[in-house]
Amino acid sequence: MKILLVLSILLLLNACGGGSSSKPQTPPTDVTSNWQEGVYPSSKTFANRCANPRASNNSQDILGTVTDENNWIRSWSHETYLWYDELPDIDPKTFSDAIDYFEQMKTPFKTASGEDKDQFHYTRNTEEYNRVLESGISVGYGANFLIIQSSPKRIMVTYTEANSPAADANISRGAEVLAIDGVYLNNISSQQDEDTLNNGLRPTQPGERHSFVIRDLNAVNQRTVQLTSVAVTKIPVYQTKVITQTDKNIGYLVLNTFGIATAEQQLIDAVNSLKQQNIDELILDLRYNGGGSLDISAELATMIAGDYALGSVYGEIIYNDKRRMNNQIYRFPFTAIGYTATKGMSLPKLNLSKVYILSTGNTASASEYLINGLRGIDIDVILVGENTTGKPYGFLPQDNCGTTYFTIQFKGANAKGYGDYAGGFTPAVSDNGEDQVRGCSVSDDLSRELGDSNENMLATALHFIETGSCPSTAINGFSKSAHPLSSVSGELLSPLPMGTIIQ
Repeated sequence: MKILLVLSILLLLNACGGGSSSKPQTPPTDVTSNWQEGVYPSSKTFANRCANPRASNNSQDILGTVTDENNWIRSWSHETYLWYDELPDIDPKTFSDAIDYFEQMKTPFKTASGEDKDQFHYTRNTEEYNRVLESGISVGYGANFLIIQSSPKRIMVTYTEANSPAADANISRGAEVLAIDGVYLNNISSQQDEDTLNNGLRPTQPGERHSFVIRDLNAVNQRTVQLTSVAVTKIPVYQTKVITQTDKNIGYLVLNTFGIATAEQQLIDAVNSLKQQNIDELILDLRYNGGGSLDISAELATMIAGDYALGSVYGEIIYNDKRRMNNQIYRFPFTAIGYTATKGMSLPKLNLSKVYILSTGNTASASEYLINGLRGIDIDVILVGENTTGKPYGFLPQDNCGTTYFTIQFKGANAKGYGDYAGGFTPAVSDNGEDQVRGCSVSDDLSRELGDSNENMLATALHFIETGSCPSTAINGFSKSAHPLSSVSGELLSPLPMGTIIQ
């Protein structure tokens, strides 16, 4: 079974069509008996009984009721949820919308810091989700937005996809969105204003046209651009280059997701290129990587550590106590899994004993698993950036009636048994083998392009490679530059399911 972490861990699903059903229908039969608290029929009893069955030939939907869908959610959650004994038991007939009912099916408990114990509970339209997962295609403009949590909120562009509407409009890293469709971010006065901004930021269909007022990096004046949404293909490996410093060849690789199947072949190609250029060190930029496939994460870990890792434990997947028989030891793979690369082909190996990883609060799930898995076999990880998200949990996403449900079903641990990093990994003076990873604290720098050796996070990693320590100014940014975008933090708005997505 191929296990995937999304913000996370995901399971590749077969694409399912959408739309209303044209199949011959009989009146819906409510298969539920009267709700009994604490009594959970098998979820199979209610699976694919839909209030609006899909017409797709791939669909097994039959006509049912919303109550049937809610009963499936209730039983499936109790069967698979990691903290199933903390779930509320709510009569399925009391909700007229399945997604609203699902929102209640998570633990109500808080962490010691007062945050929700479960911050990673959500749904996606199945057809849309599969399209993104398998090919990286999503509706948008090709601009990747960072929401800076301040009052008022600010929206910045972190990077743009090539050959996209945003790129065609010359929108690039460091541009700030000032207004969308006439609503300025510094003057939001109603829910209607909020809806206008959200509709512009997150178009749902190709062909939507929205007006953006932006200020480009270092520009004095603002400008207005009209952006029309299209099907944009996200490129997982955004950049690969070699930086020569003193007598070392330093590889730099920007990987923005593990969550698209094309990442497998792209990573193999990138590592082959770095290997051919005889790199001595590797800086892996995961600052915008919210997770994805555990398989691909493990493949990259093997390519970094090389022969030393082969056959070793990458990690363990641990389910709830009703599903202990499904617990799985996950090993560093010898060969390609076969998402987009040839299954069974040998993986290139860099044979490095150390890797420098760039992180932000948007670095999550499969990215964090990579950090934890490498440290589990004593590969030296130097963490440069911010605290990571903190998601040692995963899903086996399940489609029912055209909605794919993500509920936490397992937790992970590395070869040393450590997996309790719900607060994220923190760059620290020394490595404690747990949540503190040796490295340097520095925020994202939108004032320079990714791959610019003077960009704060990359510059800090290069300084560490040169000197073995953090620069004295790393806590507040590598440079004393007064540029307002040289040290920013925020939440990434992404089409991929991940814990940091803005709901």
